[in-house]
Amino acid sequence: MSNFYSAYDIYNMFAVLASAGLPVAVSRMVSETLVYNNTDEAERIYKVSVRIFTIIGAVIAAIMFFGAELLAGLIRNPGAAMPIRVLSVTAFCSFLMSSLRGYFQGHSNMRHTAFSQVIEAFSKLVFGCALAYVIGKAEFTFMEGSTGAIAGVSIGAVLSVVYLTINKKRAMRDFVPSNTPVRADKAIIKELFRIAIPVSLGASVMSLVNLIDTAVILGILQDSLHYTEAHAKELYAAFGHAKKIFNFPSAFIVPFSVSILPALTAAFTAKDKDGVAKNMTTCFKYALMLALPAGVGISVLAGPIMNILYFNVPEQAEAGTPILAVFGIAVILYAVVSISGAILQSFGQVNKPLISLCVGAVIKCALNFVLVGVESINILGAPIATCVCYVVMIGMNVFFLRKYLGGCRAIILNTLKTGISAALMGVAAYFVNIPLGSALGMKIGGLVSICVGAAVYAVLIIVLKIVTMNEIKSMLRRG
Repeated sequence: MSNFYSAYDIYNMFAVLASAGLPVAVSRMVSETLVYNNTDEAERIYKVSVRIFTIIGAVIAAIMFFGAELLAGLIRNPGAAMPIRVLSVTAFCSFLMSSLRGYFQGHSNMRHTAFSQVIEAFSKLVFGCALAYVIGKAEFTFMEGSTGAIAGVSIGAVLSVVYLTINKKRAMRDFVPSNTPVRADKAIIKELFRIAIPVSLGASVMSLVNLIDTAVILGILQDSLHYTEAHAKELYAAFGHAKKIFNFPSAFIVPFSVSILPALTAAFTAKDKDGVAKNMTTCFKYALMLALPAGVGISVLAGPIMNILYFNVPEQAEAGTPILAVFGIAVILYAVVSISGAILQSFGQVNKPLISLCVGAVIKCALNFVLVGVESINILGAPIATCVCYVVMIGMNVFFLRKYLGGCRAIILNTLKTGISAALMGVAAYFVNIPLGSALGMKIGGLVSICVGAAVYAVLIIVLKIVTMNEIKSMLRRG
């Protein structure tokens, strides 16, 4: 798992360029164009983006494939070389997907993006587990085992590209030319990179920081604290397990920041102040409805969660429990960072989130060096630094957004009511888990406690009228 996580951090550093700024740029440009019903230019934007992104993807895939040993050496984990090479295929596919997903999102069609992500994730699960199992039974090395597991990611990416391409061709059957003038390719490319570069750089900053995490954590644990390589990699694997759980609720939160862009951009372009305020309020409301209970639940039930998921490695489950508890706080903070950054981007303030990201990244790196090197804190310093980093970024993003927040007082009221519901849910789950954990064991007791907490939260958000039954029915109809 240490090899797996290390290779994935290398891949993320490159792939975030494809999954962050590029689809956002395509989505925003297409949605702005469609405000004026210029379908011809929307198609031209897509075609130009495909050509550009294919070239970029091929270059990055080549760097990963031919420079795998060098990249693995830089993060102090040579065993990650072969998995990095396999992930070069995924990196290339990610850039193709960015054009396709951005095109559909610009048309306010999130369905194809969603299905492609399901295909990607399901294939990663099925093929990754199957290959890891077969290689494990054949008693190959850890490097080859992690390569098999990570090959599922590449298979999923290829299948996702195939799905999106088929649906793009189907969409062309209903295409109606607008017969209106379109910008030249050079102008489109210039605008594409004007939007994409700051967003991509901003997202890349955090991916680079995560990569630095890998090198810094493994390096400090071995050099400063004099842990053996095996012990350092065990702790890093526990950190990776906890971070994976942190990423799980984030996978539900990030789509809010993606889906809000076309609607907010259209409202902002049309100078619809009421539409801007309504979309901002809705975005924060539903994102925090997920993030607050997820974060509180993860912090309160960190021990049971780690033991439920990683029962076969009890030492890593125990080591990862305090790490996960801190990451629970980070879930909530990350949601606010993600949403506030997306809103700034939709208002054309693409450089502002980059500034806050860079400042936060510097603070995180500095704290990593200081905290991880403290014997009593060691690897727990990494998630603590992450939380501090997000707090700083939230403060800066809110400062940048201050002139747009005047008509959004409902955001504060919704956040308070959701926070109260999540806190009461956490109290209920915690006190239910104490006797159930003793009577039924940590795994079964933890599962029941999670269900009890979820039930309490579901009742509270209805009782406090955070969300009404009409809103739920409306969302189901739209889905």
